[in-house]
Amino acid sequence: MNAANVVAVGTFFAIVIAGLIARAVREVARQRPNARIRTRVATLRDERQPVKPEHDNKDQHQLLHPKRRVGDQAALLAMFSAWHERVRAVGGPGGMRAICFVAAAALAASLIGTSFASMAPLLRLLTSIGIAGIAGRAAYRWMIARFRQRFLAAFPDTLDLIIRAVRAGIPVVQAINTAGVESEEPVRATFRTMGDALLVGAELKDVLQQAAARLQLSDFSFFSVCLILQRETGGNLGDTLENLSAIVRARRDIRAKSKALTAEGRLASKMIAAVPFSIMGFLYVVNRPYLDTLTHTHAGHKILTLAAVLLTIGLWLISKISNLDTSR
Repeated sequence: MNAANVVAVGTFFAIVIAGLIARAVREVARQRPNARIRTRVATLRDERQPVKPEHDNKDQHQLLHPKRRVGDQAALLAMFSAWHERVRAVGGPGGMRAICFVAAAALAASLIGTSFASMAPLLRLLTSIGIAGIAGRAAYRWMIARFRQRFLAAFPDTLDLIIRAVRAGIPVVQAINTAGVESEEPVRATFRTMGDALLVGAELKDVLQQAAARLQLSDFSFFSVCLILQRETGGNLGDTLENLSAIVRARRDIRAKSKALTAEGRLASKMIAAVPFSIMGFLYVVNRPYLDTLTHTHAGHKILTLAAVLLTIGLWLISKISNLDTSR
């Protein structure tokens, strides 16, 4: 492989990595609804009401700001800090270790796999790093999908629990504490954290905003806005949460229906994508010299690279078209 091909492949992976970084930065910028919520609620607040003094409790500061202040850090460090908190929220304490393990395993497997091909050392390294990054991001996206599915499956029942508690005359703070004990995971851990922050004197608005920033789920953001507006303006909280519970269940049913309707297309695409690998594996067993044109020639390497890129793009497009994501 000549220098021009090495530069071309290296440029391709550089563009892919730059695109992933740009997409991550855009997601971090889009997933901060705190300013919008503060602006909307501020218009409803009575300006004549005296401002409450800030709490100096150390435990409250730790619960609302677990480890660091993102705004005082550099841009890249702030992005990594927000991403790390997001990984802890969706994957638990072992989420970061799982992503690192998947990336390391993919890096080792790619190094071993590229050692059998006639590639330059620099190209092998760039290819392995790109594959490791893609594998780590795939693990991260899988964690987010699993967390959303588990959270949204148990969240309507938690809303029903809070509705019954509120209609029975129990305060909202106590109802949140009860949900942190009686709900299922991962809703239980989220409401337990909120209840602990409320017990040490934190404001309900701040606690809800911090939880919405960690979870980044539109269904939970609806719940936060309902509680904040009801606390500022009043109203029947039980009826409001009951309507919200019906909306959350309807959205969950729409997601399940979309998966059922697109299951045939997604399964067919995966089966079609597996056909070339099956045929190549069969030919490798019965007639290995037949594949020498692809594995031992320069033109064969280009054909395999182009086929892999086109197959990846096709599967990604099918996944984006068939996935109706209404949980954000």
